[in-house]
Amino acid sequence: MHLILDTDIGNGIAGANTDDGLALALILASKEIKLEMISTVSGNVSNIIAYSVAKHFLKLWNLNIPVYLGANSALKEPMKPWRDRLDNSVKKQNLKSLWDTIKKPKIMKNIIPNAPLKMGELIMQNPKKISICAIGPLTNIAIAMRLFKDFDKNVKEIHIMGGSFDMPSYIKDTNFGFDPEAANIVLNSKAKIVLAPYNATMQTLLTHKDLDELENKNELCNYLIQTLRAWIYYASHTRGTKGTWIHDALSVAYMLDESIAEFDEYFVDVVCDSSLVRGLAYRVEKEPKLSLGLNLKEKRSVKVLKNINNPKLLELIKTRLLKGICYKNYKNITT
Repeated sequence: MHLILDTDIGNGIAGANTDDGLALALILASKEIKLEMISTVSGNVSNIIAYSVAKHFLKLWNLNIPVYLGANSALKEPMKPWRDRLDNSVKKQNLKSLWDTIKKPKIMKNIIPNAPLKMGELIMQNPKKISICAIGPLTNIAIAMRLFKDFDKNVKEIHIMGGSFDMPSYIKDTNFGFDPEAANIVLNSKAKIVLAPYNATMQTLLTHKDLDELENKNELCNYLIQTLRAWIYYASHTRGTKGTWIHDALSVAYMLDESIAEFDEYFVDVVCDSSLVRGLAYRVEKEPKLSLGLNLKEKRSVKVLKNINNPKLLELIKTRLLKGICYKNYKNITT
């Protein structure tokens, strides 16, 4: 399968979640996937930090995969409260030292933000042939849909990590909450969508014991372990978990093996007004008993994952990572 990865990857950045890096590594280690390009977006980290991390990641393995800088901010959502929460929590928790031994990627400057344009061109030039795995806010994809008529009809499939349903402690997740308007545009498009919400991704768990099984097996595993261990310590302290949820890796793994999860189909949308629940994702059954006032005829249903088989998920990830990067998928590597 041919794939675009749209990501807010932050591996190596103090306080930034590491499941994007795990997702990228799983893609690179899977012979079924040919990664055509990476687009970066502001979310867990800013767009330029995500761009720099992605470039650093590929440089480590001498891979010549295009990386494009995407949106710096949401379509409408104010960025200051989000950036304060996402960028400064590690300092407020006094846990920045967990990343002291990890070499921080060099943050690049003066990069043209053209990801939505490049994404749109690639999709339109290859109709129904390229899928997107969106593991950050959906700003880039929403912009591409506005720029290119029938983008949604020409993308093969969009696998999205985002949303939470009926979870009072998680009224909204970062990806949809960061840019509700973008999520609304994508979810109301004609694209074929597979959604991995918090309800599903929080059934996953990666622990230090799992990392022990990958220790000193190859350079890819060792790099991931270095950044993942710091995050697991951080997550254990701040969230009380025994490991870390691997939200984004689930989206990639499901593309490789659909038996990892079950699914239901719903109509899905996001609250975009200024109410208490702005950014909240909600789902409606395909044939609701009372649909008065709802216009569902033009809306496409979304495949929503549930009932995750975490042991099977971990086995898939470990098996692929132990083999390392599938270089035959990237014949144009630099020397």
